Amino acid sequence: MSIGKRRPRLSRAQLRPSAATISLKEDRQARQRHRAGRLALVVASLLATAIIVHGSGPPFTYRLGQRADREIRVNVKEFRMRNQTKTSNERQAAADQVPPAMVNDPAPILELADRLDDLTVAISRAGRFEELHDAVRSNWKLRPEIFAAIKSAVAAPADRDRLHAQIASAFRPLVRDGILGAGALPTNEESARILAVRQKGEPRARARQVALERVIPERMTKPDGAVFQEFCGAFTPPQVGQVLFALIAEKLDSTPTLTFEAEATANAREEARERVPDHYDIYTRGEVLVEQGQSIGEEQLILLKLEHERAGELLGLGDRLRRGLGILALVVALYLLTGYYAYRHETRFVHDPRRIALICGLVFMAPAVVRLLNMQTWDAELVPVAIAAMIVAIAYNPNFALMVTFTISLLTCVTLGTDLAHFLVLMGGTAAGALTLNEVRTRTKLIKVGATAALTYFLMTWATGLWQDQPIELVRSDSFWRAGWGLMAGFFLGGSLPFLEGSLGIVTGISLLELGDNTHPLLQELVRRAPGTHNHSITVGAIAEAAAERIGADALLVRIGAYFHDIGKMLKPHYFIENQVGGTNRHSKLAPAMSTLIIIGHVKDGVDLGRQHHLPEPIIDLIEQHHGTTLVEYFYYEANRRNGNNPDASAVPESAFRYPGPKPQTREAAILMVADAVESASRTLSEPTPARIEGLVEMLVDKRLRDGQFDECGLTLREIAEIRESLIKSLIGIYHGRVKYPEHRTA
Repeated sequence: MSIGKRRPRLSRAQLRPSAATISLKEDRQARQRHRAGRLALVVASLLATAIIVHGSGPPFTYRLGQRADREIRVNVKEFRMRNQTKTSNERQAAADQVPPAMVNDPAPILELADRLDDLTVAISRAGRFEELHDAVRSNWKLRPEIFAAIKSAVAAPADRDRLHAQIASAFRPLVRDGILGAGALPTNEESARILAVRQKGEPRARARQVALERVIPERMTKPDGAVFQEFCGAFTPPQVGQVLFALIAEKLDSTPTLTFEAEATANAREEARERVPDHYDIYTRGEVLVEQGQSIGEEQLILLKLEHERAGELLGLGDRLRRGLGILALVVALYLLTGYYAYRHETRFVHDPRRIALICGLVFMAPAVVRLLNMQTWDAELVPVAIAAMIVAIAYNPNFALMVTFTISLLTCVTLGTDLAHFLVLMGGTAAGALTLNEVRTRTKLIKVGATAALTYFLMTWATGLWQDQPIELVRSDSFWRAGWGLMAGFFLGGSLPFLEGSLGIVTGISLLELGDNTHPLLQELVRRAPGTHNHSITVGAIAEAAAERIGADALLVRIGAYFHDIGKMLKPHYFIENQVGGTNRHSKLAPAMSTLIIIGHVKDGVDLGRQHHLPEPIIDLIEQHHGTTLVEYFYYEANRRNGNNPDASAVPESAFRYPGPKPQTREAAILMVADAVESASRTLSEPTPARIEGLVEMLVDKRLRDGQFDECGLTLREIAEIRESLIKSLIGIYHGRVKYPEHRTA
């Protein structure tokens, strides 16, 4: 027994998903991929920003000349500071202990010893003093008593042999130590008391220290000197040695053997310096480094840096992790705050990956450049903050730039470890520049904005410096540096603006004014091919600009966009009523569907022409969106009329007679849409009285409002009403009445 009807089995074809279902699924997947890509971009930027802000550890926050608001003590167990003065003194003392390096060439002394030995031999062979050769007597300045003393010492052959050995022994110290000639030592070495003497051909390591008095001839010849006594002591009896030494004493000056080695001396002293270790002063926990109210000097700044570096070395993994998590939380909060503001007030930003990349890049790059500039003493950390804020103000609007300025200023202060005063200076000066950057129509605008920021930096620096009771010299220096960098930021951005416009896709008033020049190739071609369309575009630009100014939209963008919004019509100009001359209508011989394709096609043709001529994306967006998804009513109704005469014809689909869109995404696109529609429709009025114009405008605006064309552009009902009033006023001005002049009659 059956309880109910059996469910019919579906065919295999019915079980397959339809094309519409597949398309919806693919669209959903594409949106999810885009959303994931945007999220990945933000997360990557967030992590990179957190890494930059964290850096290698806590930042060093003290500056030269800063007045301490509290007593600064050592906060680590101990740290060491190299005492440069004591280290240099100890090393210099060690270098001074190194004697001058000398090399001894004993050949002249050995020759003198041989000559003295030859003299004794000659005396031993001579019977009398007169028998000696005159040259020998004059060379040695012999006297008879000296001859007699030596003659008695070599009377026997054994005595001659003994005297020969004694002469060799007496000269041995002289050969070993050498003789220092006049001027052999440089002036700066004359105070040395010891010499490091090595024999010629021996390595430096075998040098021996010799007292200076043993090698200076005038000291060697003194009777109480060591050299004299050693020489005489080598003879038996010593009186013989005294006689012989008297003979050679005068010849010692002319037989120098020691030569100064400058390079060896310098190397030895440098080695002595290197052997001396650095001298360090030890500072322990609790020692006062800077007194309260005292200005930080150079020596104190060095101590504070060393203490900071030591504290960084002692940071454990847990401390670093806690600090990193805190910074990450702060960066996440700032990103969320900026993102929430953009979501509420900058809806275009949220769905555009390029715009997201620009903001994330600026927020990431500003602290990175700040960290690089902080390594120098230029106080230029405000330059990247000011430039980033100005770029955002140009690309978006001053209000969003103010939000980004807050984020970047706070991240900069965390990166540098600065206080509230520095944040106020950064925020105040940068905000003043960004808020005055509402529109850039001249090159000097950015310089004026830079001057405004510079003045605010100057005043804020003085205000915060006096508030914190900082030294006047420091405040004066900081104020002038910051004012100069603020002005330089304006000059830098003004010079780099063309490159930023090209690389970042930013459209400024300057670039729009250049586009609006009548010499632009597209406008010249539009005048030549479709003069009626060009005239229509100029009129639309005038009335749309006034409407945009009424609600605070970008009036210049609307006007320039209006000049280009119908450039697609120049490819088929005679299919558009404003370019038809002589009453010939080419659509009379075409089916409504074909005519609709031609009419709708001018949007796509305009976009293609815009891309070929590298028009900015905002202008191309206006071209693409200025009809939204509105209905081509004339041909839609004509198709229905023709269908009504054919009972076998199917219903006319409305979607086939609508523009492909998208609907206006911005207020500027919506204004252009309405201005284009009312300007075209107003030309159909046979008597454009103010009442008729007002009724026509209200009807067209209301029709597009009910059609949902304003759903995605962010316009409010109040703004729509103001746009309507502005358009009515402009059209009444265009079609104002004129006084009819009386006809001139001839006699």
